[in-house]
Amino acid sequence: MAEPDDRAAAQPRTGLAWRALSACFFVPTVLFALWYGGVALTLLVVLVVGRGSWEFYYLVTRAGYRPVRYVGQAAALALSLWFYIYGDQHLLLSIAAVALICLTASLRQGVERFTANALLTLGGALYVGFLGSAPLWIAGAVGTERVDEKHYLLVAVILGIWLTDTAAYAFGHLWGQRKLAPSISPGKTVVGFVGGLIGGLIPLALHGLLPSFSLWQLAGLLLLVALGGQLGDLVESAVKRDMGAKDAPALIPGHGGILDRFDSYLFAFPLAYMYIKVFRIF
Repeated sequence: MAEPDDRAAAQPRTGLAWRALSACFFVPTVLFALWYGGVALTLLVVLVVGRGSWEFYYLVTRAGYRPVRYVGQAAALALSLWFYIYGDQHLLLSIAAVALICLTASLRQGVERFTANALLTLGGALYVGFLGSAPLWIAGAVGTERVDEKHYLLVAVILGIWLTDTAAYAFGHLWGQRKLAPSISPGKTVVGFVGGLIGGLIPLALHGLLPSFSLWQLAGLLLLVALGGQLGDLVESAVKRDMGAKDAPALIPGHGGILDRFDSYLFAFPLAYMYIKVFRIF
């Protein structure tokens, strides 16, 4: 039997092994879904939205609120399927429909804390379901005429997210001293934040595969993705702290829940979509 100190030392090694093993499956699967598109991309989005919305409503319910969680989850998933069918069309119509459904369904919970329960029901559907479906908006915006470029664009965004996260951790670990937002995420530093912006530019190497973008347009997109990814991480951390939780319920061994792994995704992909629409790139 291992001594207590031995067991304590073994736990980090075990966690690291789980992280490495799950990443070997997780990373290629996400890249394949984004590259292949179509049904594979939709299945990825449905997984993120379905599990992510469950985790969100789990956290708020455990904190004492009473959202109509099944309506919120159904609305979140319905948004994903809607965008699979219609792409980026009818965004306002989808928001209006979900708002009316969630607010009306919340009447069944009664008057006590109605406002909080109703807005949390709606908020979960929009935060996870609407924002989480943004890769489908991008696919719809690019269309079917530039299939290869669409695939490279989606891959460039997810690589930007991951490289931002990696660089932010590395810069912060090596040189970070001044905290970025200590009340929200004590481990994040200003140097790490800036390092993340730098790391997020690495997918500029794919510029030759994205002919619709000038080099400066692609750099602007990746900077926005890097910024959005870090803001998404902070927002999810703030939600968890507000709800009295350290992590979302674990799904991926060594990586926590879907919200912990895809919090950056929930901001970066919508911002990437807004960027290509504002600059009319497609």
